[in-house]
Amino acid sequence: MKRIKYLVLSSLVATNLFAISLDEVLNISLEKNLDIAISNYEYKETKEDYNKSKSAFLPKVDLSYSYNNSDKQTPGQIKEDSTASATISYNLFNGFKDFSELYSTKYLRNASKFSYNAKKQDILLSTKEAYIDYLNKRKNLLTQEDSYKLFENQYIDAKNQFIQGLVSKNDLLKVEVNMLNAKQSVIQAKGDLNISLYSLSNILGGYDLTNEKIEELNINENKNFVYDVSLLENRSEIKAYELNLKSIKEQSFGSRNTFMPKVDASVSYNKYGDDQNIGGRDLYPDSQEVVNVTASWNLYNGNSDYSDIIKKNIQVKKAVANLEKIRLSIKLQYQNALSSLAVSKANFETSKLALKQAEENYTIVKNRFQEGLSDNTDLIDANYLLSAAKQNYYKAYYDKYISVETLNRILEK
Repeated sequence: MKRIKYLVLSSLVATNLFAISLDEVLNISLEKNLDIAISNYEYKETKEDYNKSKSAFLPKVDLSYSYNNSDKQTPGQIKEDSTASATISYNLFNGFKDFSELYSTKYLRNASKFSYNAKKQDILLSTKEAYIDYLNKRKNLLTQEDSYKLFENQYIDAKNQFIQGLVSKNDLLKVEVNMLNAKQSVIQAKGDLNISLYSLSNILGGYDLTNEKIEELNINENKNFVYDVSLLENRSEIKAYELNLKSIKEQSFGSRNTFMPKVDASVSYNKYGDDQNIGGRDLYPDSQEVVNVTASWNLYNGNSDYSDIIKKNIQVKKAVANLEKIRLSIKLQYQNALSSLAVSKANFETSKLALKQAEENYTIVKNRFQEGLSDNTDLIDANYLLSAAKQNYYKAYYDKYISVETLNRILEK
């Protein structure tokens, strides 16, 4: 067991005091990840949509100026005239459309905030997975390098035995082929590690990790985790879908405003001129104030309004179905995560035992080989068995951590 713990915690190079930790990587991800940035921009857009909808309850102020110069005049028309106006207008009633738009955009703004939080949770989990993948790839490289060294030592021994006439040329070539295969595996493992580092860098928005040492995790294997299924209902995705449903209901209500009258009022102040200057005009007052109230009501619009109402009702039903669908999907995620956690715990315990057995087996076979009781094929098989056991152990070790973090993500703990 001490050997296994050493493999996990001390098989890498000496600890760098300035190594970058998982917490630091997560903070970088929150700050620089492009998906999070895009989601934040989308949230800010919905905030501005809400602010825009509030403008419907404020008056509108317009300034205008016009100047006319006609080369020919009709009866009653003058050659030159100008008008300047300042108008304040206000919508008194719009069939509750403005209220519906206000509440709808408010719900969408809040829904977008929950979606933004969900995106951050997803990216944090993806960051952890990429971080763990790098650690696992790094352990795999060490495993392949250890395997290659064992084959290299075996080849040196087999070559000496061949010179002494103790093994055949075929046995020597068999060991050499496996040694070269192990060397290729080292090259492949280095490439996989490099790609894994770039993948982690991409999640961090392109943050340069080439000069950083990724810190190993010290996972508490004895920690007990308690989960409450009732937390599922607090998922950001569910909250976002609930608010989207409210928004669509408000839009559906607002679509009925077409069957109601609209009332607008305005006050304007006008100045007139008989040239480009607004200094007065013959037979006109110097200035004029006009109050205007307009009421309109569309009585028939070719069934377009009815179709729009029916469409909004369908959208409400679709939103209800989507909400139920996301609830079922999250419950399935939870069950899958629980199952994966149970399996990962069992796999880890099995892999610990398998690694211990593979180490013992290699020691026995190597001793028998040195005593002439086993051949090179047995030692080759023992080396492969040991390498596979190490890889399975490291994978199971990290899979258990990811299973826990996945469950935490599902419950947003």
